Amino acid sequence: MTLIYFLIVIGILVFVHELGHFIMAKRAGVRVEKFSLGMGPKLVGYKKGDTEYIISALPIGGYVKMAGENPDEEPTGAPDEFQAKTVWQRAKIAASGPLTNILLAFLVMPLVFMIGTYVEGPAKVGYVEKGSPAEKAGFLAGDVIEEISGRKISSWTKALSLIAVNPDTDVTVDLDREGEKKALILRPAIATELKIGMSGLVPDMPAEVGGFRPGLPAEKAGLKVHDKIIAVDGKTVYHWNQFSTLVKESKGKTLRLTIEREEKRAEKSVTPLMDGGRYVIGVEPFVRLVFKKYGFVESVQLGFQKTIEAIDLTFITLKKLLSFGLSIKTLGGPVMIAQMSGQAAAAGLSTFLSLLAVISISLGILNLLPIPVLDGGLILFLIIEAVRKKPLSRRTLEISQSIGAAVLITLIAVVSYNDIMREFFSR
Repeated sequence: MTLIYFLIVIGILVFVHELGHFIMAKRAGVRVEKFSLGMGPKLVGYKKGDTEYIISALPIGGYVKMAGENPDEEPTGAPDEFQAKTVWQRAKIAASGPLTNILLAFLVMPLVFMIGTYVEGPAKVGYVEKGSPAEKAGFLAGDVIEEISGRKISSWTKALSLIAVNPDTDVTVDLDREGEKKALILRPAIATELKIGMSGLVPDMPAEVGGFRPGLPAEKAGLKVHDKIIAVDGKTVYHWNQFSTLVKESKGKTLRLTIEREEKRAEKSVTPLMDGGRYVIGVEPFVRLVFKKYGFVESVQLGFQKTIEAIDLTFITLKKLLSFGLSIKTLGGPVMIAQMSGQAAAAGLSTFLSLLAVISISLGILNLLPIPVLDGGLILFLIIEAVRKKPLSRRTLEISQSIGAAVLITLIAVVSYNDIMREFFSR
């Protein structure tokens, strides 16, 4: 099923991308010879007018073949060839594919809210880890994050994403502390070899039992789902992470838990045991999620807002990658996309559509990069042609295309390597 969902995602994104090129080429009067969904040998197809519509054997990729498109083709002078069109017309055809991918996100994201999605509350700090950058910056439990580096924060997802893409970089965090506005300077630490930013800020999460690992001390001690851990050895517990830390630091000593069950308090004794290099009692946190559907107008507004946020975050991440502020190991390829597609589909239609929108944005922006063989590379050549008042030589284009292809192949190799390392060597 994961493979099927992956092919659905890739099929939709490629079709939309090539459809953008196709529509704009037709509007400009360019003869489109082939419209292929997939690459490699033709499986089926039919011809209508000048265009042959094809489904090809390899379900990754696709293309639109326009008359006179390739630099190595000798122009015939026909008015319906790509090279016969003005620089502006050719630039619009090149840009239409990536821009259609971005447009798809604006159309899909409102559907996420109309179908229904899990609602995140404000980015309220529930716990500040000891010795963390957040503690050094002066954060306290109960702080509500409102802005990071001038960007509005509506949820923990956005807050943690902006922190993650700013490792070892000072960011200004505007927050509300019991009605008082404050601005703190946070410098996220570099976490793991991926160079992702880590702050030590943890969302609000009460110490409520959500599940058990069979046969471990918590189950044997008689704890139940929805029990709230009020105190450990008389020390008040405010957050799940605080409770987890107390268990880890117990060194196997029996703990006296004060719990609240159905508005009544009781005490339980439990002795942590060593598992996986740390002391545990075998409980999992209870996560409260609220599923909500929105009306049409509000869905459009929220969808537009989320799409803009995703575009902004994509540009920030790209900038950090190009400046080596993030490790290239954070990039993922087909395997990662396939895994995410399967997981998103299992979580529900709205989650699947949300992932589709985010990947479509990434694909659109990636294709606009000024790298030969990508749409952005062609746009760059056309800008140079407009400035020079004549096109670049065929030899220059061929060399540039070869360099671009080498860069693209290297990138594919890197993300494929990352996929393999995650799948087989990170467990």
